[in-house]
Amino acid sequence: MRVVVVDDEAPARDELVYLLKQHAGLEVVAEAEDAHAALLALRKERPDAVFLDISMPGGDGLEVARKLARMTDPPLVVFATAYDRHALAAFEVNAVDYLLKPFSEQRVAETIDKLRRLVNQRKTGHHPLQNKIAVSDEDLITLLDPAEIVYAGRQGREVIIKTFDKEYKVNYTLQGLEQRLDKVSFFRPHHSFLVNVNKIEKIEPAFHGYQLVMKDNKSSRVPVSRSGMREIKRLLGI
Repeated sequence: MRVVVVDDEAPARDELVYLLKQHAGLEVVAEAEDAHAALLALRKERPDAVFLDISMPGGDGLEVARKLARMTDPPLVVFATAYDRHALAAFEVNAVDYLLKPFSEQRVAETIDKLRRLVNQRKTGHHPLQNKIAVSDEDLITLLDPAEIVYAGRQGREVIIKTFDKEYKVNYTLQGLEQRLDKVSFFRPHHSFLVNVNKIEKIEPAFHGYQLVMKDNKSSRVPVSRSGMREIKRLLGI
């Protein structure tokens, strides 16, 4: 797996490069210290993944990620930063993971494992229909792109899928949906819900703990269990 490391602080960059080089089969093909140099290196090397700082001279890492998204076959993006306040914005640009400084060997190893799985999925390829979710829409069958799904949840004995402005009853179980959907983008904050992390607006206190405010037309609230909150903190690196 070929990766690029981008950070304007040489000590942090050196530390991360050292940790990455401890993993067999991983090659750091380039390093960069600002947004401009990062884009040049990424376009030249076409790596599998990039470890990207957010606060940098010449443009922040979020803007670099948005530009990468317009490339054909863009690299997987991992943000590596000192601040947790950008975590939700990072997932909005489809970041694979969010590492906080100082880096721990365990967290870096978890991220590398996740990257390897995703790179292998890209190389083996999947039929496009395998990634679609079929739902009934009156007399029609609609094929939803997973990115359209805000959340899925149980209502009594039924399971519904909520997009921005529609709600569909489906024949899937939540477990069945979870198996079909990308585990990087979807997780279970509560036993009765499955959410798209890219559609979380914010996390707010609730009577029995916390709830997620989702990015749909109703600003839907999704409850978070204690184990769900631990998973959120793990995903956000906090």
